[in-house]
Amino acid sequence: MRWLLMWLLMTAQPVHAEFNPQSVVMNCLICHDSEKNSSSGEVPDLAGLTSAELHQALLDFKYDRRFATLMPRIAKGYSDAEIQAVADWLSQ
Repeated sequence: MRWLLMWLLMTAQPVHAEFNPQSVVMNCLICHDSEKNSSSGEVPDLAGLTSAELHQALLDFKYDRRFATLMPRIAKGYSDAEIQAVADWLSQ
């Protein structure tokens, strides 16, 4: 029985969920919702930004070329391709 369990653990493939940019964007809008943040100015409104602008900003956060409290930590969790997908989705 032990050998069976060991074999199963050694041959098991990790479960990899498919990346969904829409679910990431929903998290972005928790802080970057234009209706909630229009007056404070502390959290930028993302409405109207192009995919290229969003992509560059996220890469700047990821590679420590732009500073903020949370965004560098968040951006580092995504590949460059995932960041591009999020920027494309968010700019629609």
